[in-house]
Amino acid sequence: MIWITGLAGSGKTTLGELIFTELSPSVENLIVLDGDELRTVFPGSYGYSRLDKEFLAGQYSKLCHLLSNKGVNVICTTISMYHKVRQWNRENIEDYIEIYVKVPLEVLIERDQKALYSRALMGQIDNVIGINEEFEEPLVPDVVLTNDGAKSLDEIAKEAVRMIKCHTN
Repeated sequence: MIWITGLAGSGKTTLGELIFTELSPSVENLIVLDGDELRTVFPGSYGYSRLDKEFLAGQYSKLCHLLSNKGVNVICTTISMYHKVRQWNRENIEDYIEIYVKVPLEVLIERDQKALYSRALMGQIDNVIGINEEFEEPLVPDVVLTNDGAKSLDEIAKEAVRMIKCHTN
């Protein structure tokens, strides 16, 4: 099970898809679950408060655990910047690999693909991790990928696959 975490706009989803493409010829039953898509799967009217985000992250973890136990190899791309969620994963998901996509906040603000950071900085929205919500940076990720623009996402994905293979061999 590969858990890809990082702040909004860090490239998690794209990297997850690229890693899937690289691994799928050699890894059976491989799927990608994306946090934005998963949010629509769970019933209820969850917002973006810390409690709502923590709850949903916990649900993503439990789903990944269930699928992994059924023989499905999961790549999950999600912000989930909470120590307790990642710790639960480590304690409960066999063959768990945590990838942290690290991007300097200044770069994320500059990219601002979904206008989250600019709106948060102007006080228009709350609960943006790294701006007006605490950022619990992963303490012991298995792989750290820096996506600051120095390398292409294809290069970063190939680096990730090499590191994943090292962890699984």
